Amino acid sequence: MKRRHALLLPMALAACAEPPAPLPAAPPIAYDFLPRLRLDVAQVEVENRAPPGGPADLGAQLRPNAAEAVQIMGRDRLAAFGTQGVARFIVTRAVVLREPTARQGGIFSSDPGERLSCHLACRLEVLGADGAPRGFTQAEVRRTAPSDSAAPARLRAAENLLRRANFELNAEFEFQLRRALRDLLVEGERAAPPSAGGVTRESI
Repeated sequence: MKRRHALLLPMALAACAEPPAPLPAAPPIAYDFLPRLRLDVAQVEVENRAPPGGPADLGAQLRPNAAEAVQIMGRDRLAAFGTQGVARFIVTRAVVLREPTARQGGIFSSDPGERLSCHLACRLEVLGADGAPRGFTQAEVRRTAPSDSAAPARLRAAENLLRRANFELNAEFEFQLRRALRDLLVEGERAAPPSAGGVTRESI
């Protein structure tokens, strides 16, 4: 080996050992730029009842995690514009799972590839002042995306999938709300905020 090549070898090895540059931070997940869905209730509660996704759930490692992303959507989109009753926005499922992919023909290889699978679901329950149900609606989205062998890139792919699925859940939720609970929406001339102000409470 020539002397010049021998001197350059340690530098090349050191360069290969350097960790990859961190991925740039994505903008915060938010829906406050959209018109709020004004409900004829005195209070909106946001709850997380989603079961844990297990060790394959990358959604729990994200910031915000999958359940928090759905809660942000509910908190940003819903507003209390009434004088009595409660609306409960409930996260019922929120995961971004690593799943093996099958070969052609449905046979799994000894070292299968991976994909990411996002499943988000929520439910809205509306109760009167006496606690009696006034109506409910729910929405659900399932989306998949390719995974990546490198951990940082895999997390970024999971984050992108969560953002896309959550935005689609927002659209599906609004559609289902307007279809099932149209009579409980405060719109047009009724859309003046109550004198006491709507209250939003989030369960921890």
